[in-house]
Amino acid sequence: MLTFPASYAHGSFALNAHLNADGTSNATGTSNTVTLDNRSIERTYRDGRDEYQLAIGGSLGRVHKGMTLIRVDGRIIAPMATQVESVSDKERAMMAAFDPDACYRDSPSTDGAYAFDFSEPTTDTGNYATGRIPLRYYARPMGAPQMTERLGDGGIRRYALGLIAPDPRCYEQSETTLVLTPGSASGAVVNKGSVPAPLKLTILMAGAGASNFTITRGGVSFVLNLSTATGGQSVVVVMETCGPYGRGRYITKAGVEAFSLKTSSAATWLDAPAGSTTFAITNTTNVTSATLAWYSARA
Repeated sequence: MLTFPASYAHGSFALNAHLNADGTSNATGTSNTVTLDNRSIERTYRDGRDEYQLAIGGSLGRVHKGMTLIRVDGRIIAPMATQVESVSDKERAMMAAFDPDACYRDSPSTDGAYAFDFSEPTTDTGNYATGRIPLRYYARPMGAPQMTERLGDGGIRRYALGLIAPDPRCYEQSETTLVLTPGSASGAVVNKGSVPAPLKLTILMAGAGASNFTITRGGVSFVLNLSTATGGQSVVVVMETCGPYGRGRYITKAGVEAFSLKTSSAATWLDAPAGSTTFAITNTTNVTSATLAWYSARA
C-alpha cells in the first residue's frame, strides 16, 4: 500500500500523489504531496460484556461483528520555491476531507463511511495482469487528523490519522456482474477474494411476475413475490449490511421500499462465497433479466 497512490473519496483527497499508478516516482509531484509513511491495519471484535463485568465474574457474552481499524501517518509536503499550495492549505484540505462530522452529514446512508482506495502488489498475474490489486476499505475517520510540526522542517508538516471500517472486509475496487435470464438461468459467481462478499440483485420485469420467483445458491433459496410488478419496473435487493452497497439490507420496486416482496424465511439471505459458486433462477415469468453484482472480498 505504501508504494502506490491512495485516496479517500470524501473530498477526493489524494495520498502519495508523488507516485505513478505503477508505483514509480512522479518527479513533478515529489515536492507537492501527502505521503503515506506508515500503516497499521487491525481486525478487532467487541464482546457483549466489558472488562469490568468480567472482573466480577461475568461471562464474555456474544461477540459482535468485527471491524477494521486503520492507522496511517506521513508528511504533508508543499513546494518551498513557488508555494503554489502551502502546507497550511494542504492541512486544511486534509482536515476537511477527514472530518468525522462532515463525513456523516454528507453520507448518512453509510454512517459516514467512504471509500479508502489503494493498491497492493501480487504474484497472481493470471487474475491481475498488471501485478497489482486495486483494493478498498469503506471507512470513516475516528477523529480529526493530528498535525505536528518540527522547527526546521520547512515545507513539511507531519500528520497521524485513524479510520474505522464498520464492515471489516477489504474489497476490490471493480464490481463484477452475472446476468441470468430465463434462457440462461444459471451461472457462476466468482469471488476472487477469501471471504464471502455481499450481493446485489437487480431484476428487470416485462410484466407481472410469478408469486415465487426464486434464486438458489447451493440449496439455499431466496424467494420473491413479483406478481404485482409491471412492465419496465426494476426490483432491487441488497442482500447484506455492508460497505459497497450502503447500510442495511433493503428491497425496492421502482425505487420504492418493498421489503414485503420477500416471502422466504426471514433468516434467508444470499452472499457470494469465496471461489466459484453456481446461482440459478426459477419461476421466471416476465423476468427479462436478473443481474447479480458483487465486489470480491478479502479478510
